[in-house]
Amino acid sequence: MRIVFLILLFITIESTAQSIDEKIKQRVEYGETPGIVVGIYENGKTQYYAYGVANVNTKEPVTSKTLFEIGSITKTFTTSMAAILSLEQKLNFADPAQKYLPAKMVLPERNGKAITLEHLATAHSGLPRMPLNFQPKDPSNPYIDYSEEELTYFISNYELTRDPGSEYEYSNLGMGLLGYIVTRVNEKTYSNSLEQLITKPLKMNQTYINGQRTEKSIASGYADNLPMKAWTWDDQSVITGAGGIVSNAEDMMKYMIAQINSNPLSKPFALTHQPRADAGKMKIGYGWHIRDENIVWHNGGTGGFRSFAGFDKTKNKAIVILTNSTTGADDLGFHLLNDQYALKELKKPVKVDETLLKEYAGVYEIAPTFSITVTYENEGLSIQATGQPKINIYAESETKFYLKVVDAQIEFKRNDSLIVDQLILYQNGAAMPGKKVK
Repeated sequence: MRIVFLILLFITIESTAQSIDEKIKQRVEYGETPGIVVGIYENGKTQYYAYGVANVNTKEPVTSKTLFEIGSITKTFTTSMAAILSLEQKLNFADPAQKYLPAKMVLPERNGKAITLEHLATAHSGLPRMPLNFQPKDPSNPYIDYSEEELTYFISNYELTRDPGSEYEYSNLGMGLLGYIVTRVNEKTYSNSLEQLITKPLKMNQTYINGQRTEKSIASGYADNLPMKAWTWDDQSVITGAGGIVSNAEDMMKYMIAQINSNPLSKPFALTHQPRADAGKMKIGYGWHIRDENIVWHNGGTGGFRSFAGFDKTKNKAIVILTNSTTGADDLGFHLLNDQYALKELKKPVKVDETLLKEYAGVYEIAPTFSITVTYENEGLSIQATGQPKINIYAESETKFYLKVVDAQIEFKRNDSLIVDQLILYQNGAAMPGKKVK
């Protein structure tokens, strides 16, 4: 969801003496997500916490076995497979990526510098976040139909705007391309390579590419309480390595424990953890981001899911968080790894009589070219700004409402005749009044 007039800003608060159980449970109680599953590994012991539902209609509860889309955490699997192949001397991260591509797919260069596999693995390739010819037939399931032919056309015609290796830019295209190279080098599809190289050795039998199998235990995804279509992939999908995996908390804990404990994949995993480049205020390894030297992590998001995976080898501790909403829980993941990291403020919606809610419906003009339409539906209110998608707002009192996707509030005002005639949008310290015109 892209919202121009609303700027994302989390408000943090000091950690309280709440138990871990309470902190996790609140994510459901406060409407952050329909369901959440958290796995915590510390000093040889694993604990799971599961609250809420996998589907709001069936009320099926989430468990440690419930499957979720893990989104971009998939990227760490892609880089791990590349690391395995590098130790088998089937590829070299220092090589130009062009070496592993078909002749018809010509990667751009700039100032005589070629894009290497390491550039792809560390988000320093100079390639954009997404290919500019990415135009899915179904935006609610965007990756299923992006073809090798389209990828070839874009790669072969794109001009880099900066030298490879010069700057960090998170790129689904770049990591998807690395996954595509893994399939060529390994001479197997992405799903088969995943099974051969990672899930089978680690006995992760509930981790696979979404769309490859049908499971009753897959959670339904939601965005702002609205059901979202699953993002599916098949063996023809060429950017699968950027975000195509489905897994559950139990399998993901096997994966995370393997990052910090001795196992057959310890050497390739260790290669991915080493800091190799700057990523803003952090460092980046192969796929993994590194915060404050010790915390290695990645998050993920799809149309209806958010996830977090992180570990701290110095504490022998690992965290997995899976949710079926787009609100996200990165703050909780960092907090569970180190309680010095603050949690974001959570608000619990209050119940407002539907008669009052219906009075707020209408169109409010903030400026001649910018209005907010308020709609009463599904026993609540939603707003839609000019040229923007519709989003829900939640009551903190009878007249004041807040948004979950960004830090902004709406307040409704009445005139001397007690008729609702105005709203005020509060954001970034500004109060923007809007007169009700319809």
